[in-house]
Amino acid sequence: MLSIGKTSHLVGLTAKAIKHYEEIGLIEPAYVSPESGYRFYSQKEQQQLVRIRTLRKFGVSLIDILREGDEQMDSLLKNRKKEIENEIHELQGKMEGIDHLLCKGEKELETRIEEIEGFTVRGYEVMGPVSAIPAEWDRLIKVINEEDVVAEEAFGVCLKMENDIIHYIAGLKSELTEGFPDTKEIVIPAGKFIVAKVEGGIPGIPVAYEYIIQMDDIQLRDCYDFERYVHPAGVSEDVIEIWMPIE
Repeated sequence: MLSIGKTSHLVGLTAKAIKHYEEIGLIEPAYVSPESGYRFYSQKEQQQLVRIRTLRKFGVSLIDILREGDEQMDSLLKNRKKEIENEIHELQGKMEGIDHLLCKGEKELETRIEEIEGFTVRGYEVMGPVSAIPAEWDRLIKVINEEDVVAEEAFGVCLKMENDIIHYIAGLKSELTEGFPDTKEIVIPAGKFIVAKVEGGIPGIPVAYEYIIQMDDIQLRDCYDFERYVHPAGVSEDVIEIWMPIE
């Protein structure tokens, strides 16, 4: 067994970090001297500390390590890899959105006014970071294919956005979702909407929202806004529209 100082040097962690991991229950020393209180660590604890150091290096949270256990290293790293992929996707979207803002100049988006009857959207719910949205769209598309549903349009409904947490549903009109498992639904009330056609795909969505907000001749009302994804026959890419409620 080695002292905390020698263990610290061996595993590449500070003594302060090792003590912190002990305090939160991640690790326990193999032996604590009753006379001096000195901590000693066997090879087992040293291997634990190396795993914890590796997991932390790649951004795995202490909460996740505590919940799953450091011995579940492969599972924790796979989950972290997926989180990083979502973060990269979100950052790429932000970069492309910035490019759209910088390059849009005086270009006007195509807009129109629509007055609609209310309808119900049923689908898969996100309550978390925006980066979690693509996974729920993937889930929806998988179920659509499994159920052999023909959907000419889909909806992304923003129920609430607070700080960096979004409450969002990716779904279809409810009449198309019979048999879809574990879905949530939201009613879009009847009323008038300003509709803007998004240019440049998903990265152009923030630009379309900003364009509508800056329009002088409309007054927004308190209701759900949503994205509408239209799937024209024979066209590989969706037509994306932003619908925002107006008086």
